[in-house]
Amino acid sequence: MSAKGKSRRSFLISSVGSMNAAWVAAHYHDILAAQQYATKADAPKLAVLTSEQAVEVEAIADQIIPTDDTPGAREARCLHFIDRALSTFDKSKQPVYVQGLQDLQAKTKQLFPDAGKFSTLSPAQQIKVLTEIERTPFFNAVRTHTVIGFLSRPVHGGNHDKVGWKLIGYEDSLNHKPPFGFYDAAALTTQSGGGEKQ
Repeated sequence: MSAKGKSRRSFLISSVGSMNAAWVAAHYHDILAAQQYATKADAPKLAVLTSEQAVEVEAIADQIIPTDDTPGAREARCLHFIDRALSTFDKSKQPVYVQGLQDLQAKTKQLFPDAGKFSTLSPAQQIKVLTEIERTPFFNAVRTHTVIGFLSRPVHGGNHDKVGWKLIGYEDSLNHKPPFGFYDAAALTTQSGGGEKQ
């Protein structure tokens, strides 16, 4: 794997680790539904984002997980996952996206007065704009939704053609051996006569 590939793999692994596990668990079934919606053979009509907003959101997602020698957010169909998230389990983020896209346009004009929209900037210019807004609730929301859409379980949607799993080296063998975690280790100790863990 190239240095760039390793860097992106590290970014994705750290992104998953930094997500709020309680939030993901609380929205798990809705996330699965959104992932399933996102990977239908025909791209679904957008439910929340306008076509103009979608172009800008996809441009951001493409910088978060770019396409290079490996597939990125576009190939994983993250845009449609994001739109579905905004119409289902993360409806509360709709105002964040609306305001965030307005702020994105303002920041684009501030840094590049002759530019049209963020999506028309060069990759280097886009990164400069995103660096300026990377601590905002908007960027955090797009980043979270992009990573979830990219690494989701394919049977439920997202992670189209398992591109995310391939990138981080996850083997989809379903041939797991216990113990899977500390809770299973305790259960196995109890079953084997080692006594119940206190």
